[in-house]
Amino acid sequence: MNERQACDPGSGARRLFRLAVLIACAILAFGTVAGCARHHPHRAKTPEEFRERFDKATQRALKKIDATEDQKARIKPIADDLAMALSGFREEHRALRGRFVKAFEAEKVDSGEVAMIRADLLALADRASRKFTESIVKASDVLTPEQRRKLAERWKKCM
Repeated sequence: MNERQACDPGSGARRLFRLAVLIACAILAFGTVAGCARHHPHRAKTPEEFRERFDKATQRALKKIDATEDQKARIKPIADDLAMALSGFREEHRALRGRFVKAFEAEKVDSGEVAMIRADLLALADRASRKFTESIVKASDVLTPEQRRKLAERWKKCM
């Protein structure tokens, strides 16, 4: 076999290499999904616990920016609504992740099913992003520009 045959896209060595790369990508994708599903002891375990933690984090943030009692009272329903929505999105994401694992475990992976799961995940991400930004805009109407700057500085530290 000459050098040209070894690099030919149709050659056996090239096909074997592409197959190995595809298998490695599938293992990596599955490992990422499985790794993300493992137990995290500090993560909220129930929707109620999630909403409680979200409320505490919101109250801490408002305290750090010296929000008035009126501002806190006006932001609370916005934050509560967001926490409820995010909790629901979180449950939907878990269900979709379960569907993906089930599809991956099948004797033959159905590309149509995986594409549907992907579309559902993208739609979920879009709904969550839309809800989050909508809530941020509503809360920004309650805060002063200086308070928003302080909050933005805190967010930058988390990036």
